[in-house]
Amino acid sequence: MNLVKLLFLAIFTLLLSACNSESQENAQMTNKSNPKIEPFVCAFEKDNLPEIDPELEKQYREIRAYEKKQIPNKDEVNITNQYQLLADQGHWKAASQLATRYLYGKGAEQSYFKAVEWFQWMADKDIPLGYYNLAVMAEKGLALKQDKEGAWKYYHRAAQLGNPQSQYRLGEIYLYKRKDDSEGISYHKCALAQGYRESGHALGDFGLIEGNSSKALYYYQAAALGRTGSMLTLEGVFRDGDFGYEVNEARAVQYDKLYDRLKKNPDLKFPNLSEMLPLPPHPEQGLYNPETDRNEMPE
Repeated sequence: MNLVKLLFLAIFTLLLSACNSESQENAQMTNKSNPKIEPFVCAFEKDNLPEIDPELEKQYREIRAYEKKQIPNKDEVNITNQYQLLADQGHWKAASQLATRYLYGKGAEQSYFKAVEWFQWMADKDIPLGYYNLAVMAEKGLALKQDKEGAWKYYHRAAQLGNPQSQYRLGEIYLYKRKDDSEGISYHKCALAQGYRESGHALGDFGLIEGNSSKALYYYQAAALGRTGSMLTLEGVFRDGDFGYEVNEARAVQYDKLYDRLKKNPDLKFPNLSEMLPLPPHPEQGLYNPETDRNEMPE
């Protein structure tokens, strides 16, 4: 290899190293997003979100509605640019959408680093969803160096600010990895109180592990307010007589019909499901009372 080629290779290597160094530097966390883990107190996300300019919110809703009507990849670049304009004006929801688009390369070249920058921007403003997404990125090592300890802190901060996804994630970790049932259940119950159906199903699963079928069905029913899998579980229980319940074909058919409606429209909710289809007592365990955390046999 001649001297010119050697010099070219050396310069190219230095430039590549500089680019990689710059990318890593851009992905570093700021001091504010290195939170301390504090004792968990249930908080709701809606109480920890900044106010949004009404005009910007109106524009955001219009873009979201337009986005949902589009055939995939038909107008993605324009949609991304519209979110960029709103994010630059401080609209955090648009910033979240923009970061997600960079994450998956929708309407822009895929860039984990740009996604992190916007998630970081959100976290610096103490927006719960920003911390949650930083936790996921750190846990998976996307744009950031894989950092389990950092992810652990970000999940806790997001949960402290009421983010239900983080509360669910921590609930699962405490229940099954750290074997701290009390802490895990507390996180899941807080997320469920915000309508996070995945935590409802998780509490149902844990009820089965405890051998409490009545408790399990109570939480599956809570999750089935908007979760197809939970609705399908309930349908199966009464069609097949699972978990010690008596077969009830008529009830199974009702759950099946609700499942079909929910499958067609995932945004559908059934807030009065417990009134529409009140759970029958388990033949041996009775009905679960969430206020006392006990099963009660009907008089």
